[in-house]
Amino acid sequence: MVTIRRIDEKEKEYWNREVQKFEIVHPLNAFGWGAVRSVDKWKPIYLVAENHGLVRGMMMVLVKKIPYTPYSIMYSPKGPVWDYGDRETLAALVGEARRLGDEHNAIFLRIDPNIKEDVISEGNDPFEMLGFIHLEHRWTFWNSPRDVYRIDLTKIEKAEDHFNLMDRDTRRCIRKAAKEGVSIEPATKKSELEKFYKIFSEHSMARGFMIRGYEYQSKLWDEYVEKGNGRLFLAMYKGEMIGGLISIQFARKHLAMHMGTPYRYQKLQSNYAYLWESIRWAKETGCLWFSFRGVGTTPSQEYFKSKFLPEVVRLVGYYDLPLKPTLYGMFNFSEFTVLPKAWPYLISMRDKLHKTKVSNEATEKPA
Repeated sequence: MVTIRRIDEKEKEYWNREVQKFEIVHPLNAFGWGAVRSVDKWKPIYLVAENHGLVRGMMMVLVKKIPYTPYSIMYSPKGPVWDYGDRETLAALVGEARRLGDEHNAIFLRIDPNIKEDVISEGNDPFEMLGFIHLEHRWTFWNSPRDVYRIDLTKIEKAEDHFNLMDRDTRRCIRKAAKEGVSIEPATKKSELEKFYKIFSEHSMARGFMIRGYEYQSKLWDEYVEKGNGRLFLAMYKGEMIGGLISIQFARKHLAMHMGTPYRYQKLQSNYAYLWESIRWAKETGCLWFSFRGVGTTPSQEYFKSKFLPEVVRLVGYYDLPLKPTLYGMFNFSEFTVLPKAWPYLISMRDKLHKTKVSNEATEKPA
């Protein structure tokens, strides 16, 4: 019989050791990812399914209170994790998640397991059999992308083999940074992360992207980079930091998280160089794949990532388990109908507030 128990920080190493045994494990299944998401007011709860002392499945459930209401929502990033054919374990984990929903007055639970789209056949969907609704959307504002770019590192013996497969222009761009005097160096102290965040935030805002605060990257550093499960690659030029990339890895899977270079330094091609160093490091540390996360939200992003010859991996995407059907219908409508229309206005408002802040800081700065 499968039983479910909840674990806490004291069993962090147990979680990280056991979850890596499952084929569909993902870097976002690491115990530390819950700490990273706690920055955004998500409360992580860790469920372990066991049978006769053996771990059969695991599921991190994030719970977030909806401000000014008695309700919450729940999300299991890249979960649950279990052996796909074991329906008993899946049912036990979902059953416990339902109980969590009752405890926290949750409207629904969303999951986006790390399972390829072609694995689940129509009419034999284990999630739909448990009451989940399979969403048709290929992207949301707050979950991991459904369509991702990944480089299968098992197909090459060494990183240089992949380098030689890329087209001449990509190889030239990677080499150009070094010829122009740019060096790619791993960050060694957290103060470098603070400088990188300023560059990254300016880069992202200039392109109209929403970004999280510094505390989010700080937690990535604490939970992954500091523990050797991640690295911040910095592009240095004439003694100055001009950009970089922070990436994480867990269970021999590598995930590029945030990157950015100011427009004035674009011609140095440092973005090609630090991305290549991240891929090289992933291969050298024995990773099975390198992921760019999403394919790209703009044509230029997609084109840039495609230069490194990734494969498009289409995942099963998003499933919702409605726990309060009426409220769930309202939330779903707001998320996929209202929010997309409001998004340009939110970005515009964000930019105006930022410009006002910069202007005020410049005025207050002593001569």
